Amino acid sequence: MTVQQPTAEDMQERAIIDRSARFPVMFFFTSAAAWLFVGTLLGLFSSLKLSQPGLGDSFGIFGYGRIYPAHTIAMVYGWAMQAGIGVLIWLMARLTRNPVRRGLAILVAGHVWNAAVAVSIICVIIAKGRSIPWLDFPGWLWPLFAFSYALMVIWVIPMFHSRKGGPVYISEKFIVGAVIWFPWIFLTANFLIGAETAPVLSAGVDAWYISNLITFWMAPLTLAVAYYIVPKIAGRPLYSYTLASISFWVLAVLAGWTGFSRYMGGPFPSWMPAISGACSILLLLAIIAAVANIGVTLKGCSKVWELSPSLRFTVFGVLMLAVYALLAAASSTFLIGGPLQFTPFSAGLDTLAVYGFFSMSLFGAIYFIVPRITGAEWPSGRRIRRHFWFSAYGIISLIVLMLVGGIAHGGGMAVWNRPFSTLFSISTAYSTGLCVVWAMISFSNFWFMHQLGMMFIGKGRKSGGPTLIHGEPGAAVGAKEAAGITS
Repeated sequence: MTVQQPTAEDMQERAIIDRSARFPVMFFFTSAAAWLFVGTLLGLFSSLKLSQPGLGDSFGIFGYGRIYPAHTIAMVYGWAMQAGIGVLIWLMARLTRNPVRRGLAILVAGHVWNAAVAVSIICVIIAKGRSIPWLDFPGWLWPLFAFSYALMVIWVIPMFHSRKGGPVYISEKFIVGAVIWFPWIFLTANFLIGAETAPVLSAGVDAWYISNLITFWMAPLTLAVAYYIVPKIAGRPLYSYTLASISFWVLAVLAGWTGFSRYMGGPFPSWMPAISGACSILLLLAIIAAVANIGVTLKGCSKVWELSPSLRFTVFGVLMLAVYALLAAASSTFLIGGPLQFTPFSAGLDTLAVYGFFSMSLFGAIYFIVPRITGAEWPSGRRIRRHFWFSAYGIISLIVLMLVGGIAHGGGMAVWNRPFSTLFSISTAYSTGLCVVWAMISFSNFWFMHQLGMMFIGKGRKSGGPTLIHGEPGAAVGAKEAAGITS
């Protein structure tokens, strides 16, 4: 059984949809790519501060307590949110067969969002933030984020309701879920965290927010991309729609209970981290089911994975989602999470989510979408290959460094009479390794931003045939044909 081939009418309809989505989607992609490069450079500098604490001491703005929060704001709100919004707008338009309307309003809202991100980073660097992880920006800024987000995605729900016949695709469910879940967790967190809020409550709400932003925004969009791109490129239907739907509902029911296991043993009722840990473990089963579903769909198409940029990034992102779910479930138990909860492991786990599974999947989506909305192909398959390998080696190295470094750091803290300076010397080697990792990632993202910029200004390749990771540009009409797969 293969995916039904589009008719001439379908192709014309898709062309109309792609033209309507071009300007808002490309705006979000290019804005996100710029913030991604800024975020990775800030990540590089923050890791340099860990290995060389005296670096830039003459200037307060170069303190680690300012650079690292600025890095997370750029990565989460500058890159992850905008790239996700660009992807979901195009996917929902294609899946519902509706052109994108109110493009000007979406663009205006996007500019407001970018201004809020820039002001947030400036405020954090000049020490005017809240010092709350992932919500470090001043409290008066969050209504601006909420307002601009509403203007950017409010059109998705009417688009879904006016969809043109056929079944509701599983990717649509994950997109609608992400669109609705984000404002719930964002508004809840910001309403509960205020100037008069008790520090313990603020810490608990922040942990809940971080966990839910990962599971209610990043994971659904990752799976929405995978469930769309994998069948498209493989040329076959999804193995099990039922299994995908079960994964969606398990995520919807359980994800909101996670987060408090970050502070197990802390001043919270014991049932809160216990339930949070149990839900994290159950979520692992849903993620494994989703990964298996995608894996079976791809059975026999390994050669296509080697050639298609979109498929390679997407599959790697899905595998990293499984790694994240496994580490999150393991660290939610007191045996493993207890010694690691105040070590570099926690920051590494968050980075694995933002750059590991979410960013890699979004890269796959961008490599798939941009040629369709610009009418041009990517200039260089070699640069795409470079982008993939530097990113993949970087994130794998980061996981190893954070995990091993967290274990070493946690073991050092367990010795009550050991001086804290000793812990610093233990972690110095891992911090130096992080500098190399972020340098690799920054290098790869520069080439990604460069190629995306070329596509944005109309300098893409106009010759026929897609850009494949291996082979001459335009040498084949598709990854399956280049791989010699005819079924």
